[in-house]
Amino acid sequence: MSSGTSGKALYDNLDTAFVNLWSLLRNLTERGFIGRVHVELEDYSADVFLTGSSTPLVHEIDRAAGTETVEEAVLHRLVLRARGAPGKISVFEGPSETVPEENTSPPPSAPQPVAVGVEEENFISSAAWIEAPPEPGPLTETSVADEIVSPDKAPSPSSTVRGHVESSMIVSLGGELIAAVERGITASGEDFAALFASVRLELADDYSFLDPMSSKFSYSNGAASLSHDVTTGIYVSGLSEALRRAVDRVAVGDRARRVRERIALELLRVARTHKDTLEHSAFQLQLDRIAGTKVI
Repeated sequence: MSSGTSGKALYDNLDTAFVNLWSLLRNLTERGFIGRVHVELEDYSADVFLTGSSTPLVHEIDRAAGTETVEEAVLHRLVLRARGAPGKISVFEGPSETVPEENTSPPPSAPQPVAVGVEEENFISSAAWIEAPPEPGPLTETSVADEIVSPDKAPSPSSTVRGHVESSMIVSLGGELIAAVERGITASGEDFAALFASVRLELADDYSFLDPMSSKFSYSNGAASLSHDVTTGIYVSGLSEALRRAVDRVAVGDRARRVRERIALELLRVARTHKDTLEHSAFQLQLDRIAGTKVI
């Protein structure tokens, strides 16, 4: 589907330099929006079809690569691509906008940059309705973990998680905690890998090391690793927030208590096995928050 439309245009030519695509999509989904979000970048365009489902369908046209794709899995790639490239975002409302057109031909060229208009300025200034942080709110890279690290255990600003024996143990402990949550979520019949990738992407703006496309952080089979210097406070708070969100996605409805108790038990096993390391890291203060119930 091209940028042409018969639906109602809510926003037109919003600049990707000022509008966070992920936050916009998340907000529209929470509002039950029915329609289409069109993204136009240089040699690339995509349409996100919002129908009320948890994972929207995306029609992607990569003119540079000569490819055209229609699938749900494209969403994360689109969000990451829009974050680092200049372009425009338009939003069209209406059921007629939710069905991809067949045999779509890519537009001949990317649009020329357009100055930010009054409508875009109003949209940006009203961004307060984007999802409020949970209680207690997640920390960002610019608000170093004061809320979760006691003064006597707080890392110095120059302390990083890579390159020191103690820090390596904290990275390793992070992998053990991920594995604990993974076991609990998998036991509930959910796909942990997909869920963890999703929450990492959500947090990528606040914790860049979590960005799945950055290769700064990796996890596999209970082992975590870092290829980039990250302060211990940022590592602990970012990873803890990702795990908390993953648990919250699964612990819903009638099974909420059962899921949280299972994950708390898994985390307790890790805490007992790595007692010394846990006592010297801020992870100890995060276990209850991750599980959403008492762990120790």
